[in-house]
Amino acid sequence: MKNSKFRRWVNNQLTQDSMRGFSLIEIMVALPIASIVAIVITMTMFTQYGDLQKNTAKANLRIEGEIALLSLEDELLFSTDFGEYIKSDLADPYAPAGGWASNTVPNTLIVYETALTANRRSASRDFVFKNLYGCNSVYNPIAIDNLVYFTQENTNNSYKTLFRRTITPQYATCNTNYKIQSCPAVDVGKNGCNSADSVLSKNIVDFKIDYYDEDNIFIPPTGNIWNAEKVKVSLTLGQKIYGDNIRVLTSITMKKVN
Repeated sequence: MKNSKFRRWVNNQLTQDSMRGFSLIEIMVALPIASIVAIVITMTMFTQYGDLQKNTAKANLRIEGEIALLSLEDELLFSTDFGEYIKSDLADPYAPAGGWASNTVPNTLIVYETALTANRRSASRDFVFKNLYGCNSVYNPIAIDNLVYFTQENTNNSYKTLFRRTITPQYATCNTNYKIQSCPAVDVGKNGCNSADSVLSKNIVDFKIDYYDEDNIFIPPTGNIWNAEKVKVSLTLGQKIYGDNIRVLTSITMKKVN
């Protein structure tokens, strides 16, 4: 009997408390605490999301840089020379004022390569020859293509775009060149250009080229890079994420086999 009365008393108290609700003072104390907790949770989530975005951007930039450098690998490996200027018997109507040169600012990489009829990994490839003495002559020299890697400022942000321009012989040749003369995209179809310059990256901060001779001695920009047997290409890529400038450095060092 006593237990039954006690249970009824407890139930009455709980019912009265639940009906009473919160007092104004309790609400005034609870609301700021709840707001602070909500702000802390939101800021933590925002920070974590920002860090995730930055780490993702770094990973993407690293992949982009490695893909860009991979496209240089064959050209660097099988180049005949690293040039200070493009070959004298080649012409580029869209070259910068003064022509292409390796010591310009920003840096420019000029690669000489043997002109072929197919991709260098194709078993059916053959040399392209200058047609000086008729295509049956054994005295025709091999034709040379030039690849020019250079950067230009972007118009919509503070980064640069890395391009590859292909310059091929415009004189008579024996066999058909696998490579095609390229130029700025807006000029395709003019002056013998049938292909746009290749875009390797639009997020370039710095494009740096270092040359080394056969003894692995560094050749300064004022030195004779015709003696270069090895080249190191370094790319710094960047992106702005949540107000922070993300930077990623990638590089490749290749020694030519020719």
